[in-house]
Amino acid sequence: MPKSPEMFQWWRPGPATERELGCTEQLEVGDFEVYRRKLELACYEGRDIFMKMGVSPMIQGGDVCVGIYTASGDLATAVLGTHLHLINAQIAIKYAVKYFINDEGVGVKPGDMFYVNDATYGGIHNCDQIMYVPIFHEDELIAWGAAMAHETETGAIEPGGNPPSAKSRYDEGMRLAPFKVGENYRLRSDLVELMENFVRDPRMQTLDLRARAAICYTLERRVKEVATRKGGDFVIGLLRRMIESGREAAQRRIASFNDGTYRQTLFLDCVGAEKFSLVRVMVNLHKKGDKVTVDFTGSSPRVVAGNFNVLPHMMIAECACVFYQYLFPDLNPSIGVFAPFDFVFEKGSLFDPDPDDAISLGVMTIQNVNPAVHVAFQKMLVDSEVRNNVNAAWPGSSNAIAWAGLNQYGTVFSGWDQAIPNSDGMGAKHDMDGTDAAGFDSCPVGEFLDMEQVEMQYPLIGLFRSKYLKDAHGFGKYRGGRTVGGCYAFHNTAGGYAVSMAGHSRFPVSAGLFGGYAPALTLVAYVRNPNWKELAENSPEDLPSDLFELSQRIKGDWQVLHSCSSLQVLNEGDICFTAGLGGAGYGDVLERDPKLVMKDLEEDSISHWAAQKLYKVVYDSQTLQVDEDATAALRAQERQARIARGKTWDEFVPAWTQKKPKDEILGFYGSWPNACPA
Repeated sequence: MPKSPEMFQWWRPGPATERELGCTEQLEVGDFEVYRRKLELACYEGRDIFMKMGVSPMIQGGDVCVGIYTASGDLATAVLGTHLHLINAQIAIKYAVKYFINDEGVGVKPGDMFYVNDATYGGIHNCDQIMYVPIFHEDELIAWGAAMAHETETGAIEPGGNPPSAKSRYDEGMRLAPFKVGENYRLRSDLVELMENFVRDPRMQTLDLRARAAICYTLERRVKEVATRKGGDFVIGLLRRMIESGREAAQRRIASFNDGTYRQTLFLDCVGAEKFSLVRVMVNLHKKGDKVTVDFTGSSPRVVAGNFNVLPHMMIAECACVFYQYLFPDLNPSIGVFAPFDFVFEKGSLFDPDPDDAISLGVMTIQNVNPAVHVAFQKMLVDSEVRNNVNAAWPGSSNAIAWAGLNQYGTVFSGWDQAIPNSDGMGAKHDMDGTDAAGFDSCPVGEFLDMEQVEMQYPLIGLFRSKYLKDAHGFGKYRGGRTVGGCYAFHNTAGGYAVSMAGHSRFPVSAGLFGGYAPALTLVAYVRNPNWKELAENSPEDLPSDLFELSQRIKGDWQVLHSCSSLQVLNEGDICFTAGLGGAGYGDVLERDPKLVMKDLEEDSISHWAAQKLYKVVYDSQTLQVDEDATAALRAQERQARIARGKTWDEFVPAWTQKKPKDEILGFYGSWPNACPA
């Protein structure tokens, strides 16, 4: 079957058919509300089963999506986990509808199971794997069910599924075009073995495949229960009504916002494959009436032999994380809410890669662009009827270290601690601090798994992972949510491999909102031949409990790296450290209540330097009693100093436009300053 350019437009909600419109007209209001909720709960049931059956750490942590789609492939309802996968499954299902239904060699029948992971067929990257099944009633296709999640192994050139060293798509491991993996409610053992043969951890691949099948047939059972009770026409009308009600509500909300153009600029410091360069992404929102065009014109060129490139539908899918969380959190998560949006991607940009380009870490790019899209929309929301939805952004792509090797049971493993990505802080709200250890931008509902679960599955000992990082969140009138760091040592094995996968370490990608500060950066550290076992034996009270103590107490051969780094070989006892990211701040630091600053100090969330130099609070460092008058005077003095430091436009522009970064960090930027392709 061909890879048609048309395929990448299938994220759009399709028009209702005459059949669907006729079925919709028969719905009673009460029935719509009852059975809409029933199908939504079926998706929640599927998520719970997924988390209990799955092996991948992202599945166990709840970073999954489960959705129900119309017979033509449009998303009608879902449980939100990793929101972006809902869009990818829609593309995959529409592919099956167009190419498989009338193909005698494939066909679509009850009990069939389809599978896909290749981004060039509508996926995100090879790790994100989707199973989808048709749902029939009286021999008529009335719906589809889908289960989506991330696998931490694809057989790529490095373990973990997101190979930082990949330079082409042929380095990225298992690539599966849409295919039928099961028939008659049974997985085909030959195709299961084919997938096992691709990867380092076949056990995880197969068990998670079976988990997806269980979820899909849970959805089928629940949808067929409704069809048996109310009829196939009822289900067809119900699913279409869910989409159309979302479309109408989304268009009304967009129409209520002020017309205009809203912009946000983003800079990245890495393009993958250990290529470090300044890269620009431009986000331009053009809003008129009930339509918004999300325009990425002005972004840096495609990266050759890097892996941070992004196919357009990948960025569109990531926008679902902004739309469902912040623009329409009160609406049913159907594809109808995408109706007001169009997207523009410039030819030759990093959003327009060649077919053979590596895109395995394009997911980090879209997660880093997420805060820029978010901030641009917050500028639109701040003067609107949904003002209470305004808050600062997520911090961008979080960090994770993938581990691989032989586990303590003597079998091959590949995985990571999903608690670190799931511990990112949420951006500060307009009226309160951000939520601590809340999730990450693509999945705000992920769970913070117990360290014991990590130690049970992998040959690791956790030295610490339960203390908030100091000064890691964005400062402001309201601070961003706090995050944690994790320190692990290989144990009860000869050693293993570690691969760090994230997107930035030089400067933050998440801008604070309305005067708030950006959060701190993350990095990774490895310590070979460390002394932690000696401490554990002789003075266990001296074992580190946070990053500062780690740097002071652990001796050995230290290596500090960018958060996107290639494979490292570690021996038994060697240490690795990684951390989540704090949320961005909201509002002027000089407006933060001094009592809240003292509370931050008491909880060891900020340093005395931050309290004194940034928040400008005068207090007794021993008792933490605030001198209110002195604090007010110091803050007034700082406001006057800001005015004195300010410049008029005519004073600022001549000097500013002469500034330019060093040529050695502009290798993938494009022409300076406009980032045009060479």
